[in-house]
Amino acid sequence: MNHPFVSRRLWLALFIVLSSQTACQQEDKSSKSSETAAPAKTGEPAESKEEAGTVELSETQFQTAGIRLGSLETRTLSNLIRVNGSLNAPPQQQVSVSTPYGGILVSSSLLPGTAVRKGQVLAVLENPEFIRLQQDYLETSSRLTFQEQEYERQRELSQQNVGALKTLQQATAELGTLRARAEGLRQQLALLGIPSSVLKGGKISRTVAIRAPIGGTVTVAGVNRGRYVAANDVLFEIVDASRLLAQLTVFEGDVAQVQVGKRVRISFIGPGGAAMPREYTGRIRLINRETNADRTVSVYASLDNAPSGLRPGTFLKAVIETTSQPVPALPEAAIVQSGNQSQIFVLEEKEGQGEGVRYRFRPIPVRIGVAENGYQAVTLPAGLKPGNRIVIAGAYDLLSAMNNTEEEGE
Repeated sequence: MNHPFVSRRLWLALFIVLSSQTACQQEDKSSKSSETAAPAKTGEPAESKEEAGTVELSETQFQTAGIRLGSLETRTLSNLIRVNGSLNAPPQQQVSVSTPYGGILVSSSLLPGTAVRKGQVLAVLENPEFIRLQQDYLETSSRLTFQEQEYERQRELSQQNVGALKTLQQATAELGTLRARAEGLRQQLALLGIPSSVLKGGKISRTVAIRAPIGGTVTVAGVNRGRYVAANDVLFEIVDASRLLAQLTVFEGDVAQVQVGKRVRISFIGPGGAAMPREYTGRIRLINRETNADRTVSVYASLDNAPSGLRPGTFLKAVIETTSQPVPALPEAAIVQSGNQSQIFVLEEKEGQGEGVRYRFRPIPVRIGVAENGYQAVTLPAGLKPGNRIVIAGAYDLLSAMNNTEEEGE
């Protein structure tokens, strides 16, 4: 039968317990022999080699646990605000496509999720009104050409004192009216996507093409062939997801620390609500000046080198970096959690020489602050000096060993 794998921490704790038991047995034997040689004095307490609330290691145990000692450092860490949010497209990157005139949908093959280019034909509409507009424009253009010639004739006659001034004024007014009408019809045709240059040959079309105003992805396609579409009905919705913004929800009490231009670290939430392993960076671009009903403020951040395939509405977690300042800090591996308390281990005493060296460590409760780049801000108790030797690697091994020793003592 194969023995199960024993972790280094469990092995170390077992090693300490066995060492303690062996020491106790040797102490019992020596005390028995002492009692035989000389009776013990009554009323004197027995000496203990290990104080309560400490853990003692030999040189071998110290090396096996991989314990490293260091001291408190001063590091410049950023104060961090942790928030949630979602991806949103700016207003200029999401478009509802409609037409100013109704019509029957002749063709459309788009489905939600289809990628389209700017200017690509999305659908074709048919309506007799399109024919009338084009006809009116061509007729007005012809009358305008005649009236321009008539105006020139009347102007020349008026200069020669042959024609009446009233006739010239009538020709001038008629010319202005036709020009205004022709320009109005040209603008109406432009709304339909029919350039006036196409009509100069006299060719009239009964259909118009609805084109994509931006490139992106179709998110809504609520029409089908043969359906009558009323004026201003939304035919499609298109979103350009190339430059999405992260909309962050910041509590009202924290928004005073947030500034435009500050760095943001963003991770997207995957299946089950867990953050995706990769982290992206961005910058704060906008801060809303209105507080929401739930006492939060919307803050918008742009993403640096955003990955492709992002979708609006994707939930995310973000860390906003605020002011940076030098603070006392330790490596995160130096800080352990015991219940609801954060603590570190301090070397209290080192005694002996060679293989007989003994290390005694004492746990010290601390208050923790912001964490960044593997370091965490800490506030030490008043009695602890900054120069004390602190365990910066192997702290959890010491915690495990101390807990097992206390359970054995019970």
